[in-house]
Amino acid sequence: MNQIELPRAASAAQIATRVRRSLELGEFAHAHAAISAPAFVGLSIVCVCAMAVATVLGAHDCRAKPIPLVPGHDAEVSIAVPARTACMIRVQTGGATLDDLSVTVPPAHGVLAPRGRTGVIYQPDRRFRGDDAFAFSLQGAADSGPVSSAIRVRVTVK
Repeated sequence: MNQIELPRAASAAQIATRVRRSLELGEFAHAHAAISAPAFVGLSIVCVCAMAVATVLGAHDCRAKPIPLVPGHDAEVSIAVPARTACMIRVQTGGATLDDLSVTVPPAHGVLAPRGRTGVIYQPDRRFRGDDAFAFSLQGAADSGPVSSAIRVRVTVK
């Protein structure tokens, strides 16, 4: 068994680079790296953080068409989303400044979470398929002063 010698204070990036380079050059049929405890902890933290970021980024695979909104006017929309998939729903405001977004009517068959000031993430329940509905409101300012708008969404989970 061959071993890759690494400095005692090697970083996770140095370890990954050395192991990858050795494998690409075919230096080892079975490569093993001796990693000190601090380097192992650092590498573990990097891996856990990478998995967390991938989970968060991959959780919003569905991106519904943005909802056009005239500030101060309410909107009703219908969308279809895939089952077991979180869906990002954005609002286009045409340049109005939005200060707040709040959920006013939660979905009966899922979870709704604000995403910034111009969108929400809808996650249907794991085994749910069918119709659901929810509403959220936006508060902000337009040329004419303070405005608020209500968005009512009818969802079909397929």
